[in-house]
Amino acid sequence: MHWRLAGNPNPPSTAQINAAENQVRQHQSALGAEQGKLSAADAMLARLQTQAEVLTERYDQARVNEQRAASAYEVTQARLRQAERQQAVSRTRVARLAAEEFESGGGFDSVTAMLGDAYGPQAYMTQVGMGQVLAQSGTETLAANQANDAVARVFRTQAHELLVAQQADLRAANDLKLAIQAAVARQQAFVTLTQGQRNKLAGELATAQAKASSLKAARQAALAAQAAAAAAAGGSPAGSSQVPSWAWGSGASATQGDIAANWALTQMGKPYQWGGAGPDTYDCSGLAMMAWARAGVQLAHWTGYQWESGPHVPLNQLRRGDLLFYATNTSDPNTIHHVAIYIGNGMMVNAPYTGAFVRIDGMYSPGGLIGAVRPAG
Repeated sequence: MHWRLAGNPNPPSTAQINAAENQVRQHQSALGAEQGKLSAADAMLARLQTQAEVLTERYDQARVNEQRAASAYEVTQARLRQAERQQAVSRTRVARLAAEEFESGGGFDSVTAMLGDAYGPQAYMTQVGMGQVLAQSGTETLAANQANDAVARVFRTQAHELLVAQQADLRAANDLKLAIQAAVARQQAFVTLTQGQRNKLAGELATAQAKASSLKAARQAALAAQAAAAAAAGGSPAGSSQVPSWAWGSGASATQGDIAANWALTQMGKPYQWGGAGPDTYDCSGLAMMAWARAGVQLAHWTGYQWESGPHVPLNQLRRGDLLFYATNTSDPNTIHHVAIYIGNGMMVNAPYTGAFVRIDGMYSPGGLIGAVRPAG
């Protein structure tokens, strides 16, 4: 609702203003409840994200252990195959020795073989001894390879059991990881939904605050105009000086607002200092004052006077350069304690507090947004 002196000779009533302020309080209450809900949801999301990190790390550990177990199992498989090959070679060697032994003398009795030997009994005895030695050597090699084969089979069994256990552990860790990731996703969706509802309520509150502020400003201006008219009718000097100069206009131009906003952006990163007005440090009202000075509008270095420096603007009609004000009690402009410069898209240039630097923040981030003003020269 836009109140003007022309066409609205009667100012908004006290009842209308009280009703508007009651609407503001109701919206504040709803916003506070939703903000509490959002804070709890954010806290739960943070806990779930921490659990997700822990379980993801647990999954990574299980995966590494499974990979190591698989590698160990492959090594034991290779060792077993080598032992089996050596055992097969040993069997072949022993079998060949046995065949050679049979072919060389196994078909005759020992006396006949000794007498029939071309080189006599001594040669026969030598041959028999070498055969026995070779046969014994082959048998011992076979026995050793059989032992290696048995050991390799034990190692493979153990490695296989470890691999199976690690694979089961990996599956369990993966199930936990997927479950917590799903929980995080659900909670994130809930937080996003709650944020949307909070922002919606914040917008409704801003609209209600703007309406209440507009009603009060219209009443004050109308009463001042009536007093001025009465004074003029009584022969007194015109009382229009009681009405702020900006009350008859719409505040600074969009071009001036752009100049103020753009200059404020060039001061990003400079430290906050109480009472600071540049060029190296700023407090909130000092930054607003210097930004609008660049646009040709002189402001006082105090949020209370800056609040009265131009027409109040509904938050749904903000332009770049408009000043955003914050109060401890959004129903009472006397509690205003902070100001920032709107730059568009719900964002503002902000000199927030001691220890911080000039930066960009969301317009609702400080809390307690009471309204906006468009400075006028």
